Amino acid sequence: MTPEARMEALASACGDTLEQLADQILACAGVAVAVIAGPESVSAPVRVPVPGPGDTTVVLGHVALTRCTVELGGVRGDGVRAGYDPTGAVAAAICDAEAARQGSLAGRVDELYRKSRQDKAARDRERANTVAMTRMEQP
Repeated sequence: MTPEARMEALASACGDTLEQLADQILACAGVAVAVIAGPESVSAPVRVPVPGPGDTTVVLGHVALTRCTVELGGVRGDGVRAGYDPTGAVAAAICDAEAARQGSLAGRVDELYRKSRQDKAARDRERANTVAMTRMEQP
């Protein structure tokens, strides 16, 4: 799994499960933990391309995110969560660092990654089915 894919999966993982896993990592790691940056709330633009020549985009709006960077046993971990979720951002960063350093609970982070990806795929299928059933009628 790439670091980007892991970050995306941890960003959308169940908050309670993510926080429990981070607590277990901290209890078992036996290494130094340091918060490098955050947790902090940020605003990120939602951009979409504009058809035509060039790389023109338009900003549809902004989304609120919470981000955090930690160091676990000398290995950096980054976490991002939607909205204001400082605890979740720290937990995601801890899980990211555990996976990156191949710690004793890296396998559990991989399981959470797979579960998050499966949940996203199910939501995407449900959304696609809803869109497929939608009909527009002209008056």
